[in-house]
Amino acid sequence: MSLKAEKVPIKGFIETSFIDWKGHLSSVIFTGGCNFRCPYCHNSDLVLRPNELEDIPLDYIIKRLKKFKKWVNHIVITGGEPTIHKGLLELIEEIKSLGFNIKLDTNGSNPEMLKELAKRDLLDYIAMDIKGPLDRYSRWCGIEVDVEKIKESLRFILEGSIDYEFRMTVVPFFHKEKDVYETVKYIKTAKRFYIQEFKPRNTLNPSFMTIEPFSPDKIKEIKENVKRLFVLKDAVGVI
Repeated sequence: MSLKAEKVPIKGFIETSFIDWKGHLSSVIFTGGCNFRCPYCHNSDLVLRPNELEDIPLDYIIKRLKKFKKWVNHIVITGGEPTIHKGLLELIEEIKSLGFNIKLDTNGSNPEMLKELAKRDLLDYIAMDIKGPLDRYSRWCGIEVDVEKIKESLRFILEGSIDYEFRMTVVPFFHKEKDVYETVKYIKTAKRFYIQEFKPRNTLNPSFMTIEPFSPDKIKEIKENVKRLFVLKDAVGVI
C-alpha cells in the first residue's frame, strides 16, 4: 500500500449511501481539510477542525469495501476538498485497482489534479460545485480564489470525456435569484446542473443557521427558469 495514500486524512466513511451518486448505491470516503471557507458549508468540522477528528485507516476501509463489493461497487471521494491532498492520486489508484467505479466531489480549484486523475483513467464521474457568478467568486468562497483555476476546471470537465455534473447550493439573502441565472452562462452546454437546497445546519458561519431555505415552490420556480437557459433543455435537475 502506498505511503502517500496513507497520508490523505480520511475523516469519515459511509458504507452504503443512496444519495451521493445519483442512480447508484455507493460507499463514501470523506477527506479532511478544505482550501475554501464557504460560510454556508455544513461540513464545518471537516473544514475547520479536521485534526480534531479521528483518522480512519485506509486498510480498514479497503477491507470493508472488499467485503461489500458484490453489492456496492461505486465509491464517492468527497470532503472537505479531496484535491488539496497530493496523495489523492495514490489513494484513488489503490481503490481503483480493486475494480471500483470512482466519483470525485470537488470545488474545481485544482484543475491540474483533475487532469492527472483523468490521464491515469482513475475517474468515472466528477461532481463540481460552482458557487456563483465567477466575476465575484471570492464572495461565495470566503477567501480570495484564483478564478482562472475555476474556469480551467469548468472547461476541462465540459470538454472532457468523463461523465459529470455541476451543482450549486442556493442560499437565500447570500445569493440573489439572479445569481443562479448568471451562473448558468458559464455552463449552459452542460449535461447536468443540480440546484441544491441550502440546509441550515452545522454551518461554517454559525449565523447562517438562522437563514430559512427557499420554499419548495420557489426552488421549483428557479429550476424552471434555469431550464430555459440551457442548450440541453432536459439536462437540469434538483437534488
